[in-house]
Amino acid sequence: MIKRFSLLLLLTATLFSSCQQSAPRDTADVARTDVAPVPKTVATGGIHDRALLLAGMPVSDAFAAQPEIKALLNRPYYMQHRMKMDAFWKSVETQRISRIVPWREQYIGSKVKNRTALYPLSGGDILNFSLIYPQAERYVMIAMEKPGDVPDPLALTDAQFKGGLLSVQQMLGNIAQTGYFFSRLMNQYMNPEQYGIHGTMPTVSIFLVRLGHTLESVEKTCVDDAGKLTTKTDGACRLPGYRLRFRDGKTGIHKELIYISARIEDSLFSPDIPEGKFFRSLGKSSVMMKAAVYLLHSPKYKQAAQYVLDHADVVIQDDSGLPYRYFEESAWNTELYGAFVGPPHMSGIEFYPQPDLVKAFREKAGPLPFEFGYGQVSASKKSGMIVAYKK
Repeated sequence: MIKRFSLLLLLTATLFSSCQQSAPRDTADVARTDVAPVPKTVATGGIHDRALLLAGMPVSDAFAAQPEIKALLNRPYYMQHRMKMDAFWKSVETQRISRIVPWREQYIGSKVKNRTALYPLSGGDILNFSLIYPQAERYVMIAMEKPGDVPDPLALTDAQFKGGLLSVQQMLGNIAQTGYFFSRLMNQYMNPEQYGIHGTMPTVSIFLVRLGHTLESVEKTCVDDAGKLTTKTDGACRLPGYRLRFRDGKTGIHKELIYISARIEDSLFSPDIPEGKFFRSLGKSSVMMKAAVYLLHSPKYKQAAQYVLDHADVVIQDDSGLPYRYFEESAWNTELYGAFVGPPHMSGIEFYPQPDLVKAFREKAGPLPFEFGYGQVSASKKSGMIVAYKK
């Protein structure tokens, strides 16, 4: 009897231990930023409905039933917008999603586990970011573009709303083919406020709802003196941006996206300033960089490059991110995909040929069935990807 009871205790302890270990967390990740309770329902006319409206998708019945919204939905220019957005998304599904997802499952798989993913020089590209790192629960994006807003359409004049829809179409136009936003279009349509709909929030929100996610809340953010993210945005605001909470359409997991509007300077990641303290509080992360204007190749950005090397467990990038030589064999395992024979010649951007990377691609590179970064304008006219795993 005693032996049977002892065996039962042993089995119970074993089962309890295995249950604790069945859903491992990456211990290198720190807890996500302090968040308010997730709303149990999505508010009618809130961020989700507004994003659906911009995305040209059906809004909630309650929102659509409002007389002013019903009239807006039936305006010829909005009906045309819906048709353009549907055509755009079919192109995204063909050129991006149907190619990236199976490739990622085959070649990246479960090797990436970080809950936090970081994307310097992101623009509004949550599309490729989330497709490359679907496991992340916190996406942090840094770019110069203004945060913007997804405003109540009834608060805009007809001219502002119509112009805003046009700006959305222009901002999204090239992402399906090239996989990145053109700086010229971002400066022309994403930053000016006269369109009524501007900044990165509209494009980010459209991508998320088109990918099947549910937007739950959004709030403007700053970083306080202690380096913590705060929603107190009155007065001087360090690293202005927003935090968008959403529920993953496939897994049901509640996630968050933090957008930071900032110019990347070498001092931005210094541990001695509030901005640097915030970035260092993110812990270990999965990093993505593409079409990154070769910023971190410059000796002027050595500290910023070192921050990425110190805090990344994996880096997925094109040749414009970190210099290939920074991924030393003693610390990193690297895999190459696609093709690379040299960088593009672009006005106002330094030229970094990286012969060591050209040689590495020539020796061994796996397939890359989608455009990534500057591929189409590079010397090979094809995309090349570097995937580096920290040992």
